[in-house]
Amino acid sequence: MDCLPDDLLVQILSFLPTKETVSTSLLSKRWRTLFALSHNLDFDDPISGRPDDIRKSFNDFVDSSLAFQGGKHIEKFSLKHTTIDEEEHDVDRCICKALEHGVSELHLHIKPNSWGWEFSIPSKVFTSTTLVKLSLGTGLYCPSFPPDTSLPALKVLLLYSICYYVDRSITLDTPSVVDLYYSGFPVGKAPHCNLDSLAKATLDLHFLEDKNLISQKSHDADVKNIISVIRNVKTLHLTSSAVQVISACCKGVLPVFHNLVDLMFSSEKRGWKVLPLLLKRSPNLKTLVLLGLHCYKFERRHRFVGIQIPSSNQIKMVSIKQYQGSENELKHISHFLLKMECLEVVKVYVAPTMDDTKKMQLTEDLLKLPAASSKLKIQVM
Repeated sequence: MDCLPDDLLVQILSFLPTKETVSTSLLSKRWRTLFALSHNLDFDDPISGRPDDIRKSFNDFVDSSLAFQGGKHIEKFSLKHTTIDEEEHDVDRCICKALEHGVSELHLHIKPNSWGWEFSIPSKVFTSTTLVKLSLGTGLYCPSFPPDTSLPALKVLLLYSICYYVDRSITLDTPSVVDLYYSGFPVGKAPHCNLDSLAKATLDLHFLEDKNLISQKSHDADVKNIISVIRNVKTLHLTSSAVQVISACCKGVLPVFHNLVDLMFSSEKRGWKVLPLLLKRSPNLKTLVLLGLHCYKFERRHRFVGIQIPSSNQIKMVSIKQYQGSENELKHISHFLLKMECLEVVKVYVAPTMDDTKKMQLTEDLLKLPAASSKLKIQVM
């Protein structure tokens, strides 16, 4: 590899965590400074309960790696760290240093080492003019935001279980965000974001285990606010947990998703009643992906009742994930084929545990089903 140019070697090293990149300096004198040329800094320190000297060694390593960058631009700064309150100043300093290098991607996943303590995100994170992708989560705490909170260049926003313990409304100016991933516990005061450009959203909502922490009314209001914020997306992914929360909190009331084209819907035993409502409120839906269809067993007086499909639907493709081959699933697919007149493709992804003989039989059964569309093609994966 010594014959390769520095630029190519640095590009290869950029795919490794920074700790492994630095270890390559042992290969030869030429490699000793290559890691410092990388535009990506990735620090992963998941160890908890470490001695003080090891914690200090890790923090010093992060500091020195940033110092090696000089005045160069950092493309990506990622920090996965199990920390304690005494280290908050050190971690805060490192994050601010990365921001001074005009970082484009910032990923912070900091887990507290002691119960009842959360790491507070530096306010400078929320006034960056260079951040294009921001990922925050795992024990991070947002007690307050500066009044001039603004992320004008941000396009991708990922939030994992962020805590917002505030008594006032928060607004984040993020006009360029096109992709949002939100995982957490709605708590009534989640920030309101300017998401006028949002095209894709993934919701992974969860119920709080301690229901006394927040009133049900406030909880419901927050879920409805989140749904309202993402109502103009073109692509929406709802996890089974999110579907359960929406089912309980929205009480059959959803906004119209005028722009929604692609919907991925996951559910277990509860939550399937949300799907007909979503289909009704998504007049331009073209692609429907379903996960967990084998769990939906809705029968009334021994008569199969399928998912209600709007007569005006424009769905052209349906994908069924984790197909188990049950009679109930076959009935649902048959129902789709008869009710979706625009349907062109049905993709059925069988469960990985299914043997070839059963897969062949299921394929034959699916191909025999009558359909309202003459253009239909069924693919079994």
